[in-house]
Amino acid sequence: MLFRKKMLIVALLFLGLLSIVRAAAAETNSSAQIGKVLIGTDGTYPPFNYMDDKGELVGFEIEMVREISKRTGLDVEFRTLPWDGIFGQMESKKIDTVLCCIFPNADRQKKYDFSREYIYDVNAIIVRKGDGAKYRKFEDLAGLKIGCAGGGNSILNLEKLKKKVDFEIVAYSDEKFPYDLALGRLDAMYKSPVSAFMQAKQNNWEFELTQCPPVEEGSCALPWRKGDERSAMIRRAFSKATQEMIDDGTMKALCEQWLGLDETAYKPLFDFE
Repeated sequence: MLFRKKMLIVALLFLGLLSIVRAAAAETNSSAQIGKVLIGTDGTYPPFNYMDDKGELVGFEIEMVREISKRTGLDVEFRTLPWDGIFGQMESKKIDTVLCCIFPNADRQKKYDFSREYIYDVNAIIVRKGDGAKYRKFEDLAGLKIGCAGGGNSILNLEKLKKKVDFEIVAYSDEKFPYDLALGRLDAMYKSPVSAFMQAKQNNWEFELTQCPPVEEGSCALPWRKGDERSAMIRRAFSKATQEMIDDGTMKALCEQWLGLDETAYKPLFDFE
């Protein structure tokens, strides 16, 4: 009887070890099949992704993807590219995804599949310090010159708002519009407050939020090519790792380290699966 119990224990241990080996082999084969995952980013959007004093790419999103790489076993490589045209690089398969607080709006969901949202990120109308109380509602923005990033969700939101309120949109292909706001070349900008106030702190500028309501709720997720099985495999792996990081508190820790507050997308705005 005792011998049978020992044999049963040995058999169970063997089966457990075999399942671990198979899982590891599957992960290895999957990684080998996928190859290197190329991550495109513009590297000019602190604290999410930017170049530090040593010329190295750092930021919240960079560390998040590095952690995903560890959890999935996928080898990733970052490539810094100009913002305008970065989606074309993904569509032409020169990169696999775009990492720069991409909001999965309805138009983008028609073109791309998205992995699990990782943070909420709501842009706001920002002005120089002392001007915030002047703008309590959208109608107060009439006649202003408002800067934003071109080619993305920011300009789409402002264009929708412009149908109701007459103001001038100044679109930028880089992150220089906060400089122009600080210098008085713009009256306001539409941007993530987290990024805007970090840039202000780095450059000794003084910005503040207007009292206008949010133009649109927002979240960030990684886009992937539709109808591409390799992209689908990567997307599923990234989604799984992202959910694990949210569940175990890693995403919250990264948010607090890099953003100064917890912006974790605990409840997704969209269901991509």
